[in-house]
Amino acid sequence: MGVAFSPSCLQSSMSPLQLRSELFVLDTPPRHGLPGLKMTAKRYYTPFSDPQGLTLLCAHGVGSHKEHWEPMLRYLFSHQNLEQSPSRIREAWCLDWLNHGDAAVINKAALEHRPPGDVSIAEWAAAIASFVTSPFLREHRLVGFGHSAGSSAIILSTRAFPLRNQPFIAVFLLEPSMLTRELWMSHLLERETLIRRSMSATLRRRDVFDTWEEAANHYRQRKPWAGYDHDVFDVFKQHGFHSVVIQNGSKEETKVALKCDIHHEALAYQDIESHFEATDQYTRLCHVVPVHIVFGTIYDYVPSYFQDCMTDVSQGRSPASVKRVHGAGHGILQQTPEALARAVSVGLNSITRNATSHLLHRL
Repeated sequence: MGVAFSPSCLQSSMSPLQLRSELFVLDTPPRHGLPGLKMTAKRYYTPFSDPQGLTLLCAHGVGSHKEHWEPMLRYLFSHQNLEQSPSRIREAWCLDWLNHGDAAVINKAALEHRPPGDVSIAEWAAAIASFVTSPFLREHRLVGFGHSAGSSAIILSTRAFPLRNQPFIAVFLLEPSMLTRELWMSHLLERETLIRRSMSATLRRRDVFDTWEEAANHYRQRKPWAGYDHDVFDVFKQHGFHSVVIQNGSKEETKVALKCDIHHEALAYQDIESHFEATDQYTRLCHVVPVHIVFGTIYDYVPSYFQDCMTDVSQGRSPASVKRVHGAGHGILQQTPEALARAVSVGLNSITRNATSHLLHRL
């Protein structure tokens, strides 16, 4: 049984806090003897951030980008930093998948030499694991956050460390896309049909426009963007597009395009092996690190058996807590950032002052 949170009852309970941010371009581990792609990250903080507080590490889902975390983080920082507490937030780092967001723009030339779909969740996880051990995070009290496919990335990043020497003192999975291979095979037709539909819809999507306003108006009327919280949509409008120069005959024209190539996005849906591996790792990890899960109450993209799988105690999958946000579906981060922040804060408040990762003592 989980605690449910309704967006309607939270209208006056939290006030968003304006955050400061810094953009970073990070190196990632070599792959097959070639230099790794770049990973872009944003560090969010306030002038009043507690140096003894928590550092959140956030990974987004397919077709999203790091800035989608901003509206939820504004509420979360505001709520957690109101009172003296071991769960006050020091800073949050939001990371782009290596072919999404700003990383897609920076890695454009390198990605042209790799087939779409080649940048797996596992490769992103390795980049996250490398960042965890960097000087940026030395002696930080780390809490991992993943939404959708980002949940698998955060979980898979923990494979780089011995099970009892983990970098995170807690992990939060928001609408995870994780499932066992056995359950996937038992629902094979349904799952393959949904993947084909998701890929087809992505590849049919218009991705180049004459102006920023035209791009925003186009997506505002279509799912899933029509269901976004207005602050999240503003973030998508501001950070999801970039200017491109297109050759039109003998003339060059400046257009507006999605940062993430639709072919890379579409083929990301096929990376089911990473989700299987993440489920296996989660089953091991939850016995040594508190793993909190937040689900929506609308079964749109992820059916109920995904949730049942993640909470199946008989199979050793024992989350530290399970929360549900009313009115949210798989796009919980985009649809209900305030209610999501409230649900997450309950888990954060369970972290004690002396909670430190095993890895922290060795750095």
